[in-house]
Amino acid sequence: MGSCFSSDQYESIGSIETAKVISVSGSLREYPNYVTVSQALEAEPTTSTAFLCNSDNLYYDEFVQPLDSDDYLEVGQIYFVLPKARLQKRLTASDMAALAVKASVALSGAGLNNKSGGGKGLFGRNRKIKVLPVLEVKERVGGEELEKRYDDEKMMVMMRRSGSVKKLKRSASRRVKFVYRSFKVRLSTIHEGTVAN
Repeated sequence: MGSCFSSDQYESIGSIETAKVISVSGSLREYPNYVTVSQALEAEPTTSTAFLCNSDNLYYDEFVQPLDSDDYLEVGQIYFVLPKARLQKRLTASDMAALAVKASVALSGAGLNNKSGGGKGLFGRNRKIKVLPVLEVKERVGGEELEKRYDDEKMMVMMRRSGSVKKLKRSASRRVKFVYRSFKVRLSTIHEGTVAN
């Protein structure tokens, strides 16, 4: 997912890289080189009402970009099969989280479904998989604060401070407290001496 990275550790000797497609139901299918989007969608029961998208092109509060039917799947990439109704809606934070969980469950469950591996991961290897959200890095350019995504696109960030931020509970997370501290106005007291006439 555009806003998620996946890491995968396994034996590199004899490893077979595949394109991983996660279906609407959450099942994982792996494809070797030279498989088109239309071929991958043929395995889905809802081919006419679904589309395929690359996880690297999913961004918060943006529309999902479908892949063309004649595009080839790239090995090492994670793809999602989504219903076509998803094309008219922007991705919310909960949508991104749901896709990350679906990917994590599908990728970690792949080793359990392999009969020839004897409890090991895909193709008989031990696998350790973790899917994490991508954090966006903030930069200052010419007095403006810009947000830089991992794909080097830039977008303007506008921050507003609400009055409710002033009162934080003791149970507030460290991240919330950090954000609160970063919004505080950094003023210091100027001590003035008395002026003799």
